[in-house]
Amino acid sequence: MKKFTLFTLVAALGLMGLGVGNVQANPQKGPPPTGNTNGLPCTFTIAGLFSPTNSPVTSSNASGTVITETYTSKTVTITTKDILNLLAAEFNTTFPAGAQLALSFDGQGFVVLDQSGNVFMDVSTNSGDSSYRFGTTNYMDYIHVMSGKETFTKNTLTTNSVANMIITLADIAVYYQDGQGNDFHFSGVVTESENTYENPITQIYEIKSASIILSGSGGGTFYNPADGGYDKGVFTTATLKASGMNIPEGP
Repeated sequence: MKKFTLFTLVAALGLMGLGVGNVQANPQKGPPPTGNTNGLPCTFTIAGLFSPTNSPVTSSNASGTVITETYTSKTVTITTKDILNLLAAEFNTTFPAGAQLALSFDGQGFVVLDQSGNVFMDVSTNSGDSSYRFGTTNYMDYIHVMSGKETFTKNTLTTNSVANMIITLADIAVYYQDGQGNDFHFSGVVTESENTYENPITQIYEIKSASIILSGSGGGTFYNPADGGYDKGVFTTATLKASGMNIPEGP
């Protein structure tokens, strides 16, 4: 089997080098788009803690001989919608109704798709902001563990294969930084499930379905939708999920 995973043989989460013809990726809501897409629609779910601006609160007794500092923390939640709002502010644009955030097929970044699955904007780079970055990276040379089964069927003319695999990768990170004051990241383990098929006539490998879950933790400086300001905090749980189907990987 020449190719069996979106990550280990291509470039972890970026899907570098994949063709995009005849791709159908599942959007976050509703039916799969009917046209070609250029990314795997994804969702972010981030929860954490931050210190409010009035922490600590200092108090003292009447004589001033005992001083007490009281520290507090508050919870924060960042969703896919919040990430899209950050991107809209960074690129000074308005996304169409039903816009979806997606992992790009041609790099280690992200794109915004319209409701039909067509690329509205590549948000992996911003030529107007040298500080901006939004993508994925890996710190362990794509160390991975696989489980599953691959079956080969041969005759005198052709060979095809079908594989159902689960691939677990170490130390994948998502990072975001922009000119608005945001600078945060999270990293963890990726679990990827794949069903892959080789066409015996064309010898093209297709990823019939794939689901990706990055679960980790992190933190940084971020716009907090709850208080309308920028806070520094810790992400205790952070999850990126993406899924797609009928992705041609090439010969």
